[in-house]
Amino acid sequence: MRGTRRRAPGGERGLAPHWRALLLGGAGLALAGSMVVGTLTAGPGTPREPTPGTGTTEATRASLDEETPTRVRERCGVEDGENGGDGEGFDPAESLTPSREGGPAVDAIRERGSLIVGIDQNSYRWGYRLPESGDIVGFDIDLARAIAEDLLGPDPDIVFRAIPTDQREEALEDGTVDMVVRSMSITCERLDEVAFSTSYFETGQQLLVPRDSTITDFDESMAGQRVCSASGSTASRWLERESHGAVLLERPNHLDCLVLIQLGLAEALMTDSALAAGHMGQDPSMRLVGPQLTSESYGVAMALGKDDLVRWVNAVLDDYRGDGPDSPWHRSFEEWLSGYLPDTANDPPEPLYRD
Repeated sequence: MRGTRRRAPGGERGLAPHWRALLLGGAGLALAGSMVVGTLTAGPGTPREPTPGTGTTEATRASLDEETPTRVRERCGVEDGENGGDGEGFDPAESLTPSREGGPAVDAIRERGSLIVGIDQNSYRWGYRLPESGDIVGFDIDLARAIAEDLLGPDPDIVFRAIPTDQREEALEDGTVDMVVRSMSITCERLDEVAFSTSYFETGQQLLVPRDSTITDFDESMAGQRVCSASGSTASRWLERESHGAVLLERPNHLDCLVLIQLGLAEALMTDSALAAGHMGQDPSMRLVGPQLTSESYGVAMALGKDDLVRWVNAVLDDYRGDGPDSPWHRSFEEWLSGYLPDTANDPPEPLYRD
């Protein structure tokens, strides 16, 4: 029955000197976005200390913790027959019940002996390179490692491939990657193109602007302002529907948009608040304005028809979330995201199943 919630079984501005340093780091990450990252080298002993001076400020935390109105939660299949709908609709985050029985998709990965994962290497605290070692680390990377270890055993062979936002679905459809673990929101539109696991994080769309910005909300204050989003993202689709007179810009990755703001070539970035928190960690001169506009779920994306792999990943997620503060999910959150997101985000979402 759809909707059942239950646990799984078992304008250019002058650039001050500090801006130049930020730009060099941001541009380097953005340019790296189309590269093949290669086999994972970061091990449990890899140093993972935050970059000095990039912690979330009190003003930033205040904007994150601010009470907001009810956010829009998408429902799929509201009309009969649409996405399998029954007229009442269903939550896009509903997925297949977990199982480790395996099947053709799981067998193919095991026979190959490696897991190929599409990631983002431009998202601070989610999936990014440590400057001192070049290792790829972050919250999404921890989850990808856990899935690989469950499928292939200890010290698995993982191939990370950096995938631009607008190429995630294509990379799954053509078999370039086995799955995408890249802070990818589960939407009704995307369910027609790829399959998703249950949710592993909850977030929502919001505007990110410099502290001296005249944009105050997702409203008429955006008129005439250049608002950037990642191509193919939920934000870009939202802005296309309701721009409030803004001049819309699109770039391959959301970090490219942050660089445009730093260069004075854009006035705002629209992305989800979880990724925006990472940007504020990198650049404390940025702030969130207005409420979160949506309520969205991140899921692991896989190709349509690979139900055995979807069920296996859901089984991994069920264990990964755990039942308390010592779960792998909580340990990863504490390492990468604690202090960058509001306290309301410090627990994993409860999974939803449709069968």
